[in-house]
Amino acid sequence: MNIKLNSLKIYNFKGIQKFEFRPDGENAVVRGVNGAGKTSIYDAFLYLLFGKDSTGRKDFEIRPLDKSNQPIPKLTLEVEAEIVVDGVAHVLRKQQQENVVKGELRGYNTLCWIDDVPKKVSEYAEYISDLVSDDTFKALTNLHHFNGLHWKERRAILMEIAGQIQRPSGFDELLANLKGRTVDDYKHVLVGQKKLLEKERNDIPPRIDELQRGLEGYAGDETPDLFNQDKRTALQAEIKKLDDARLTIVTSETERQERIDNLNTLKVQLTSRECELRNDVSAVRKYYDEKQTIQQRIADKRQQAENVKGQISLAERSLKNDQDELQGCIKQRQRLAEQYKALSSADFSAETCSACGQVLPADKIDSMKKKAALELQAVNKQGAEVKQDIDNCNASIQKEQGRIAELQERLAKLEIELQEGLAYQATKFVELDKLIACRPGPVFSEDEKWQSIKCEIDRVQESIGESASVQLHTIEADRTAKQAELNELNRILAQADRVKQDAARIKELELRETEIAQQIADIDKHLADIEAYKTRESEMLEEAVNGRFKYVRFKMFNTLLNGGQEDACEATLNGVPYSDMSYGQKILVGIDIVNVLSAHYGMSIPLFIDNSESMTLPIESTSQTVRLMADPKSKKLKVETVKQEAAAA
Repeated sequence: MNIKLNSLKIYNFKGIQKFEFRPDGENAVVRGVNGAGKTSIYDAFLYLLFGKDSTGRKDFEIRPLDKSNQPIPKLTLEVEAEIVVDGVAHVLRKQQQENVVKGELRGYNTLCWIDDVPKKVSEYAEYISDLVSDDTFKALTNLHHFNGLHWKERRAILMEIAGQIQRPSGFDELLANLKGRTVDDYKHVLVGQKKLLEKERNDIPPRIDELQRGLEGYAGDETPDLFNQDKRTALQAEIKKLDDARLTIVTSETERQERIDNLNTLKVQLTSRECELRNDVSAVRKYYDEKQTIQQRIADKRQQAENVKGQISLAERSLKNDQDELQGCIKQRQRLAEQYKALSSADFSAETCSACGQVLPADKIDSMKKKAALELQAVNKQGAEVKQDIDNCNASIQKEQGRIAELQERLAKLEIELQEGLAYQATKFVELDKLIACRPGPVFSEDEKWQSIKCEIDRVQESIGESASVQLHTIEADRTAKQAELNELNRILAQADRVKQDAARIKELELRETEIAQQIADIDKHLADIEAYKTRESEMLEEAVNGRFKYVRFKMFNTLLNGGQEDACEATLNGVPYSDMSYGQKILVGIDIVNVLSAHYGMSIPLFIDNSESMTLPIESTSQTVRLMADPKSKKLKVETVKQEAAAA
């Protein structure tokens, strides 16, 4: 996307009362003394797009101030720009007006237009966001934005620009050992393993020394009693047999406990079946059914009564409508009667002219009589129609009154039947409840399922047998005696056994110490390979990143005192870090970065360069530039349009 600035108009914005310039998509230079409003031009353009100033603030003071630093009243702030997006021109305009209610300033209203079409603030913001996001705009228009990001953010962007970096060659063994892990993860694994091995290695000499001191204190001329050793072996074998016998009994006790659990389950099933038999109402089901039938009949009768009440209510409303219509017809008939009387008694022979007061001519009088006769005929016709309506209303009223009487009679009959049903229910339910209560109890022995469960309970009870505690009592007594004798022999032979064990343990520790030394050496070799790999990878990454830029070079790694490397991201120019550069060098670096970012995002946006008087090197921007330059000779803002400067390839 290529965005060019054709024109910018500013009215009553910060210290600018009126400023207009039209670069028509070309580069421009705005000159002026300090405080003339050069930075305000960039702020106005940012306010038009995002409602922010060049420092990213939304709550900055945009209205002109008086000598007391108070907003000047009754001013309308306006910024308008014509931009060209991929060859299509669009006009963006934003106003801020005072919101005055009853002579009191209540705040400010913001109005927006796109191509002279009014837009809500949210719609306007959405249009700008679709055109270019706030972050992308800052990255492509603010020369210091990129280097103001956290180094990890800068590094992530540069890694994205550099694209996929091929792995260094000559490290096949290292890559095979990764097994899906990253090099850093594999390094962490190796470092962790090395720490554990070193700790284990450092613990071995004290342990060997402790064992050797124990051997030195042992009298070497003492020979263990072979008889006691043989006796200990025999006791251990006898105790082993007792343990096996005990295990057999314990195992059988487990099976016995399972049978006990099964017995308890069967007893629960027997109790459940007895509850089912007690709750069986099949013998008196007909009594329950009869009670339900009586209740249903009463419910049906009550519903019929409610339906009749509804019909009566509808009939009464219909009767009221007919009566109201009848009264209307009667009133209409009275009006027609009065009109008929007036027409039939009219005397036209004495009629006079309203203008001159003379008696009307005969032909006029005849005409009036004919007209009156026609009106009288119409009144008669209307009267006949009204009479027919009255007759119809009377007939309908009589019909509705008859229907209401019939329904009321039916309702009375239903209510009587309902009361009789309720009385019958009260009496009958007492009789049926007695019959239900007198039903015979269950005979469990006659139920096949109960009999089956009971037989299984008897069978399991017979198979349970004697408790394991009785069987184990004799074994435990015998084993306790033999164990006491064995403990005494162990005490006698313990020192000789310990000497043998300690000597064997010393040999094991010495062998382990040798193994650990070899493992640490292998890990050190792998760590050295990793450092060599990361060094080569770092070089390739820096080459890939810096190959995108003309002037700036990024330091992507720091070398540590131990020879290792850590991630970094710092821009340099001819070996000078960004933080130590002059302002002009920072502008040169910023333009170089913006050019690369514009190519990466596929977007070109007008670039405002503030304080550009400090820049003596040529501006090699691929975007349209607006240089804001301090000039002590220009008391007022002065605009110059220059041809586009081609950036170096």
